[in-house]
Amino acid sequence: MKGNPKKFRKIYSIAAAVALLGAFFIWQNNGIVITHYQYTNHKIPESFEGFIIVQVSDLHNKDFHGRLSKKIKEIKPDVIFITGDLIDRRNTKVDVAIQFIEEIAQTAPIYYVSGNHEQLSKRFDELKEKLNEWNVNIMDNSFVLLDQNGDKIGLMGIADPAIYQTERSYLQEDSSAYVRNSLEDLYRNVDTEFNILLSHRPEVYPVYEDMKVDLVFSGHAHGGQIRIPFIGGLIAPNQGFFPKYTEGIYTNGVTSMVVSRGLGNSLFPLRIFNRPELVVVTLKR
Repeated sequence: MKGNPKKFRKIYSIAAAVALLGAFFIWQNNGIVITHYQYTNHKIPESFEGFIIVQVSDLHNKDFHGRLSKKIKEIKPDVIFITGDLIDRRNTKVDVAIQFIEEIAQTAPIYYVSGNHEQLSKRFDELKEKLNEWNVNIMDNSFVLLDQNGDKIGLMGIADPAIYQTERSYLQEDSSAYVRNSLEDLYRNVDTEFNILLSHRPEVYPVYEDMKVDLVFSGHAHGGQIRIPFIGGLIAPNQGFFPKYTEGIYTNGVTSMVVSRGLGNSLFPLRIFNRPELVVVTLKR
C-alpha cells in the first residue's frame, strides 16, 4: 500500500522546521559576537591612548572549549576585566571557570569582581583561592592603580550586593545604599583624575552618576535574555520586564557605563536574538 505523499511532505516539513529551529538556538547560545566600543574622555592620561580593554561577564560556568580564550588572545588586550558570575551557584563548576582563567592568564593582567552567583555560592572561597593562584586581581571593595609609562588610572571594584542575602532579604534601595557606601569608602583612597569602576549591577547606575564615576563596567542583565527587535531586552534580574540597562554604553553627565550582554545562561537556558557577547573597549583622549 502506497503512502500518502501529502502526509510525508508534512512530516518532512515539520522535521526540517524543528532542525532549523534547533540549529538557530544552538547558534544563538554558542556563537560568540565581539562588540567594539571606542570611549573618549579628555581626562584619560596620554599613555593610555589606544589602551584596549576586554570585558568578560556572566560566563556562568559555560565552556566554550577554547573558542572564547582564542578570541581574547587574538584581540591582544592590555587588560581583561571580569565583571561577575564567572560561576553559577546552582551548578557550580570551579574547574571549568579556572580552566578558562588558565587559558587567558598569560594574555593580559586580569581584574575580577564578584557577581551575585559567587556571593551566594558555597564554593566562592574555593574559587577565590584558585583565582589567586593564577594571579587574578580580586577587586571586591578594592582600589588599585593601572600604570602605563608612569601615567595612572584608578581602578575600583565593588563586591556584589547579594552579600546582604547571606543575612537577610534586601530591597532595591538597600542595594543602592550598599553600592553608595562602598563607593564612598573607595573614594577615600582615590587621587587619580580618571577612574574606572567594576561593578556587576547596572540597575544602580544612578548611584554611579551621583558619585561621578568616569567609566563603569557592568553585566548581570544578560542582555534582557530574549531581545525583541526594535524594543530591546525582555527581562533582567533586579530590573524586571523591559529593563532599562541591558547592553551598550549609557552616558549621563560625566558618567558612562558599559553593560555586557554576558556569555552564559543561568536559570533560563536560552538566549534569543542575544548571542553571547565579548566586549572590547578602546580608550581615546
